[in-house]
Amino acid sequence: MARARSDIANTALRIFLQEMGSAYDEERGLQVYDGKKHFPEVRKFFGERCCYCGDALKSGRIAQDHLIAMNKTDLGLHAWGNVVPSCQDCNSIKQGTHWKDFLIQRAAGAAKERHKRVTDFIKHYGYAPKPSDLHEVAAALYDEVGAIAMTLIDTKIKHVRAKL
Repeated sequence: MARARSDIANTALRIFLQEMGSAYDEERGLQVYDGKKHFPEVRKFFGERCCYCGDALKSGRIAQDHLIAMNKTDLGLHAWGNVVPSCQDCNSIKQGTHWKDFLIQRAAGAAKERHKRVTDFIKHYGYAPKPSDLHEVAAALYDEVGAIAMTLIDTKIKHVRAKL
């Protein structure tokens, strides 16, 4: 549950990036990425291994990670070419780390091979959005949603207080 204006704004921004990912997939002539339906294809591309450390994916310990984070800074999209298989361990510690830096940390001696696999994946799906186009819109959305949400909350509080 959202606890602050930033939580509400971050949630709205993630929804925006998911919807933009759908539009981006459509623009590239791809089916809109649906994790439940399409993640097995992504896993297969990586040989049922974590794209970062290369460990075999284990049932119940698999995550769909975004190479480029879906946040206000990075503006990664929920789209083909940005969603990769990750083991729970890698997913839980990657956080906002750039995928290339994180891959080097986790893959050690196999970093070159893992990097090639990820870049082949990105090229295969043609994932190359222009985040600079999104920065202004995303920043405005973030600010506007936060302000609107707080206005609504303040209005509801005043309404309830009047009845106390």
